[in-house]
Amino acid sequence: MSNHFLCLFLIFLTILQCYGQQNLGILFADGGENSHEFCVSFNPKWGPIWKTDLKKATKLPLAWADPPLLCNGVFTKDKYLDKAVAAVRGNCSFYEKGMKVQDAGGKSVIIINTEDHLVMPSGNESAGDYENLAIPVMVMTKGDGKTLKDLGKHIVVQMYQPEEKLLDGNIFVLWILAVGTVVVGAYWTGIANSNIVSRHILRQHGTEQDGNQEEEQSSLVVTPVMIVIFVVLICGLLLLLFFFYSVLVYVVIVLFVFASCNGLFECLTPVVLWLPLGSCKVPPNRLPVFKNEPQIRIILLAIFCVAFAVWWGIERNASYAWILQDILGIAFCISLLKNIRLPNLKVCMILLILLLIYDIFFVFITPLFSASGKSVMVEVATGGNHKEQLPMVLKIPKIAKSPSSVCLRPYSLLGFGDILVPGLFIGFCHSFDIMQNTPKKIYFVATSIAYGVGLILTFIALFIMKKGQPALLYLVPCILITGIVIALVRKEFRKLWTGKMVSRIPTGMGLPTLSESEDEILDRTHDKSIDSPDNETQRLIK
Repeated sequence: MSNHFLCLFLIFLTILQCYGQQNLGILFADGGENSHEFCVSFNPKWGPIWKTDLKKATKLPLAWADPPLLCNGVFTKDKYLDKAVAAVRGNCSFYEKGMKVQDAGGKSVIIINTEDHLVMPSGNESAGDYENLAIPVMVMTKGDGKTLKDLGKHIVVQMYQPEEKLLDGNIFVLWILAVGTVVVGAYWTGIANSNIVSRHILRQHGTEQDGNQEEEQSSLVVTPVMIVIFVVLICGLLLLLFFFYSVLVYVVIVLFVFASCNGLFECLTPVVLWLPLGSCKVPPNRLPVFKNEPQIRIILLAIFCVAFAVWWGIERNASYAWILQDILGIAFCISLLKNIRLPNLKVCMILLILLLIYDIFFVFITPLFSASGKSVMVEVATGGNHKEQLPMVLKIPKIAKSPSSVCLRPYSLLGFGDILVPGLFIGFCHSFDIMQNTPKKIYFVATSIAYGVGLILTFIALFIMKKGQPALLYLVPCILITGIVIALVRKEFRKLWTGKMVSRIPTGMGLPTLSESEDEILDRTHDKSIDSPDNETQRLIK
């Protein structure tokens, strides 16, 4: 499978941090033999402040509205006095239903939606709806309404809104996974990139004989034009996902299965080739898949990777599926980091700044003019009210248990874009370290540390603001400023900016160096079909 497919798949990335929705509460219902907790949405402008502890919440007997829509008819206080009243949404406004219950002496109204998602009840502020109605009005999903009905005839309910803990231990796990993925991917891309350039120099000096030459297909050198086209595409596709999420989410899931399968195969191939097992080849044949006589261990690896990705696709909503998704996601990110190469600082800055603007716009600006007042980015990333969620995130379940997990997704999420975009720049820095033979790989180490610090700042902002954050707002300045400052101090900014660096042949070859831009070398590598480390791997496979 061409690795360029992975590059195109990058346009589906959502760059985000997710946090729980506001104005959600818990409705605890006790039917005697059985009890259940339901997630409900409410408007804080109606009724008193909800208790944060179930033990302190007022117990109310539940009554079912008759007629169910609660819009017509005469309601006496004998039936609804000091009770919570459950009604079906429709025919009249939330305010009218609430006033019917309030006038009949009821203490709260539970409105069952006609669909399986939540909406926040609202009224007309200019008409005095929020001043006249003084009891809580909440909404639950259609499915939860049926479950509530099945609890029995004599049900007692309590409403509360538990406080969220600001810090959960899973954040540290998420940080380790993200930083580890960036470091491994950037390190690998630096090694692969320098090997390609070094081989080109060896060929120029006639010290390496031509072997089995195959056109380099596994790497993609990014240009400014490609970046502009890429940003335009992801803006368009993000909007398509926002408006047609229920259909396109399944397209993304299928693409993720293919792309992550390829990424897992590419990451595990060096490990499998290192093992002294299964090196025998398939006998000569004319089968399309096996005509190149691949090794048995490579065939088994391919079967394993396909099975693993399909397993996730089938079980993606299972309680353990986050483990499979994280493994596939990490492999996908590392593979993509290895195969996309930024040739100089100029291209890096164009990419990082444009994506930073894209990130801020779709997180902070779109709520100002969207009909729902919600962020396009966060809506797409969280899936809104849809049961399916885009798989383009690392997800770690929350360690600390909380009653609010009834409402919120009990996971902390980090978008792949927050790994890939900084990782591409750090990979370029590692390539520069190798080609310049910088002491202790200072660019790679410093920018990797800066990424970790930027991620911590992102989490802090997330906890303080309690809403979705454009992570690149914190990550891009951290890594970019770090790299530029080091270049200025070492007086290497011009080399970093243009990509014109002194290429270093691996130690022990004793060959002269070549001053040339990395993208020029890579372009000529493609044109002349220079062998790369990936081609060596392919020859071993065959």
